[in-house]
Amino acid sequence: MHTFTIRPIGFVRKPDRSEPYIEILPEFETGIYRLETISHMFVLWWIHEADTPERRCTGLIIPRVRNPVVPPQKMGNLATRSPNRPNPIGLTVVKIVRIDGTSIFVDEIDAFDGTPVIDIKPYLPNGDRVNKEVALPKWFEHLLESRPADRRLSFGGESGEPQE
Repeated sequence: MHTFTIRPIGFVRKPDRSEPYIEILPEFETGIYRLETISHMFVLWWIHEADTPERRCTGLIIPRVRNPVVPPQKMGNLATRSPNRPNPIGLTVVKIVRIDGTSIFVDEIDAFDGTPVIDIKPYLPNGDRVNKEVALPKWFEHLLESRPADRRLSFGGESGEPQE
């Protein structure tokens, strides 16, 4: 089995009552040159609070998502967004609000303050979106409507393309 070394390029910062941001470490500053020309990016982060031998597993779980109409069903953890996984890597798409030095301010991120960021990548709409119908378990579909209106997508159009 191969082993890999992953080191953070920065950390998530969530100061009280202010915008969340990603603090890029100084040695990676040149890597964000001209990032301000990009509106959205993927953030890959290490789910460090779930990084224990017991949680680094593959198995069946009942997702924590709760739908008042349709209860979740048991699924393999790799078929969910569970933090319990062999490699606890989180993935979030964020809108870049502004950049100040090595601080990339974002609209929101579902990681804790101090979470190690292992990579960022620009969001490219021609290749990073689903252009066909999306299949989800029935108990998960209600989450599409629970997103804030400005971040909600509809997959019901005739073309199957996401629509605002």
